[in-house]
Amino acid sequence: MPHWPYVQAVDDALTARGVPDGTVRADHHGLERGLTTYMTLAWDVSRTSGRGGIRLDWEERQGWYYALTGLHAYDVLFYTVVTALRTPIADPERVADVAEELVCFRRLPDVEYREEWEGGREVRAAADDFRRGRLGLGLLRLREDGTGSESGSGPGVQLTIDTRADTYEQAVTALRAAYGSGLQT
Repeated sequence: MPHWPYVQAVDDALTARGVPDGTVRADHHGLERGLTTYMTLAWDVSRTSGRGGIRLDWEERQGWYYALTGLHAYDVLFYTVVTALRTPIADPERVADVAEELVCFRRLPDVEYREEWEGGREVRAAADDFRRGRLGLGLLRLREDGTGSESGSGPGVQLTIDTRADTYEQAVTALRAAYGSGLQT
């Protein structure tokens, strides 16, 4: 998983802070959701204060959300964005601040954290390379200035898919036409 360094850094920060053990799940969505990576941190009712559990969800492009859950983790009572974490790849220590408040006191901290994790740029580049690899495209190399360049040389292809108007089949057909029929979906 391209976002594993971030998952591990968040888990390490939670452990160092003494936040009760919960479950961690890291994976990626399918092609229909852009192969975006995600992480879910969950604490059942036995590990939290209050009458239910807590779940923190992260998606690489959307950032952090949280859920107050009932006795079962899928019984979501409330779900919203974590307003305290203002960057999508928030610093793991700040994620631990939020998790501690939610798990121990069932509330969000009354602050805004705008610090991005120092490894955020590398995680984004790895996630982009992961998607490009899954689509059969060349990988990107991260330049010193933080931008990517295609590995290899030659003319590039730019393809725009309107996700509101184009169907999945139209998008796959366009990708295959642009990048070759060997594209795996």
